Amino acid sequence: MKNLHLLAMTGALSLAVLSTPALAETNPGGFYAGVSLGYQSTDMDWKTERTFESNGNLIAPFSDPTESLDDSDTSYGLFTGYNWVVGQGKWVLGAEFSALMSDASDEIRNRIPGLGDPDSNPTSFSEVETDDLALGLSFRGGYMVNNNTMVYSSLGVSQLEVETTSTCPADTNVCNPADGLQRFSDDERMTGWTLGFGAEHFLSDNLVLRAEYRHADYGDFDFTAIPAQSGSSFGADATIEVVRQTLEVGAAYKF
Repeated sequence: MKNLHLLAMTGALSLAVLSTPALAETNPGGFYAGVSLGYQSTDMDWKTERTFESNGNLIAPFSDPTESLDDSDTSYGLFTGYNWVVGQGKWVLGAEFSALMSDASDEIRNRIPGLGDPDSNPTSFSEVETDDLALGLSFRGGYMVNNNTMVYSSLGVSQLEVETTSTCPADTNVCNPADGLQRFSDDERMTGWTLGFGAEHFLSDNLVLRAEYRHADYGDFDFTAIPAQSGSSFGADATIEVVRQTLEVGAAYKF
């Protein structure tokens, strides 16, 4: 449902751009820079791959090893790029660099997946959060549907930092009460691929409006949620799969 909602909003925004009255013919080629405002949805699916006794021996998980985490937030961005006009002025090729600011986090409030008893009190808990800044480089291909409006698609790469935190109170389920509260964190800058679709309309030779939908898949992040420690805690190795969807509108100035 979330995907359909984002696509429907993108279609409506694209139609609004396409329906803007056309002006005299403009040249889309050259350098440009702009700003964007959007809505972003992030899925962070957790899967505990292995669980350990405190002595390091493998054991079967004693709670569900999977958890679906997600969050959505407003995004703000800057972008700059260059367009080349080819094919008698109808086709446009380009390269674009973007920096997108947003925040996403979610928490598993009653356990570390695979470890802990959700019914115990107190109990362990886990959190996954993404860095505020995502950097991307994409290559675009567009077609001028009239003198002033272009539809396009893009393919690129993006980097995003992800941090996981697992907290284990002295609950006798995962950690030894004698050691008190323990907290373990890990992070990684993930690189993924992006795919986008959008429309741009020239209000003048220099001012451009756009609407775009973008899907980003950052793959898996392998980490130790909690290390097995002799006489201190059970252990768990896990993966986080991160997928982002962004719907944004923007304005750019072409130099």
